[in-house]
Amino acid sequence: MIDLNEFIAIDPDIRGGKPCIKGTRITVYDILEYMAGGMSETEILADFPSLKPEHLRAVLAFAAQRERRLTMGAPHEIAASREIGFPVPHTTGWRTMTHESRFGR
Repeated sequence: MIDLNEFIAIDPDIRGGKPCIKGTRITVYDILEYMAGGMSETEILADFPSLKPEHLRAVLAFAAQRERRLTMGAPHEIAASREIGFPVPHTTGWRTMTHESRFGR
């Protein structure tokens, strides 16, 4: 099992508190979007020489863990996810909830 604390950090002063690969400004979402866009592990690692394959596995493990928590419907996880702008389940599909989108500001 990957120790996510070894690879992923959430710091309110870096990228608005989004989960990032430790020691970088590369967010979990950046890597997930590259993968979803069709970039291979080799291509991502070539573009970001500071990353190693275990960083990419940590990103996937982090996303899987968050999905599992959200699917289980833990209210505190869903509330926390909404506050920091993570995608959350919605009756019409997934959407990103932020304070502004919830309260119209």
